[in-house]
Amino acid sequence: MKTTSEVVSAKPGPETTSEVVFTPRATALGAFLEGWRRALAAPAITLGVLAALFLMALPLGLALRGMLVEHLGPSVVAERAAWGWEAGWAAEFAAQAQGLGRTFTHEILGFGGTLSIIGGFFDAKPLPPVVAGAAAAYAVLWIFLSGGILDRFARARPVRTAAFFASCGVFFWRFLRLGVMVGAAYWALFAWLHPFLFGTLWNSWTAGMTTEREAMAVRAGLYLVFALALALVSLIADYAKVRAVVEDRRSMISALGASMRFLRRRPFRVFGLYLLSALASIVVVRVWFTAAPSAWASVPVAFLLTQVYLLFRVWAKLAWMAGEVVFFQGELAHATYTAAPLQMWPDSPAAEAIENLVSRTR
Repeated sequence: MKTTSEVVSAKPGPETTSEVVFTPRATALGAFLEGWRRALAAPAITLGVLAALFLMALPLGLALRGMLVEHLGPSVVAERAAWGWEAGWAAEFAAQAQGLGRTFTHEILGFGGTLSIIGGFFDAKPLPPVVAGAAAAYAVLWIFLSGGILDRFARARPVRTAAFFASCGVFFWRFLRLGVMVGAAYWALFAWLHPFLFGTLWNSWTAGMTTEREAMAVRAGLYLVFALALALVSLIADYAKVRAVVEDRRSMISALGASMRFLRRRPFRVFGLYLLSALASIVVVRVWFTAAPSAWASVPVAFLLTQVYLLFRVWAKLAWMAGEVVFFQGELAHATYTAAPLQMWPDSPAAEAIENLVSRTR
């Protein structure tokens, strides 16, 4: 199928002609594949995000390491624990641990940790204060980087470091305002919809059930409804950010409205692209389920496999963002990139002083 867009071309001379240009509609699969191509073609972005995540996790890791070293001390158990999981000692440590130390369980390694995070999220379990603080820092980091990353994928060409961080700075405060509005929507879902689904409806529908299988089916259906509500908010927020960057929008209320109009006019293809991106992330998690080290694996092997898993997760996340940019550009964006001009750092104070001196002597 094709869409038409009428453009008026102003040619030299008295005549102004109009012509109808046929442009193919963007497909979900095409945007998905082009998104992965742009993500893989941006290794600096991938390595930068990986490095940022590593630096964010490093203080927590060092703090937990200090607790473990203090509790183990110089002992034979410490040497064995350095190369594998010591279940007896871990149980003893967990019994007296406080704060961050409580996160050191057998689930901290392997797929169990991923499953625990996903399950806790959909069950609306409160996070420990330390983990909640790390999650908030992670969210702020993505808000800061999102502007530069979307700008890089929209241009589909390498940008210099200064230009990348200039875009991060320009869109940070805009995305921070957007994050407040989107965060309020997420809060409403967890505060009102979640108790209604897993409290009122769950108790009403399972009151007369006698088999666990039926109850699990109802539970799965409620999870699906809640996941769709979260996905809708996520989609609106994603395309609001894309429109803000590609069209250089300053008003985030306007960007949210533009995002909802964009989704309303092409819901099937947008949701199809969302499903493809989600499927890619699920495939990465499924591979991680197979290859994840057990709690008894050696530390070097567990560290190496975890880093490989994080690399593929970052790729999946970046390809998701790039695919949405590609789809929007294929549908509405102008042929030439419509974002703000290239951001330039100001000259150094020494250079400006020289320029001022030259201008005064003229």
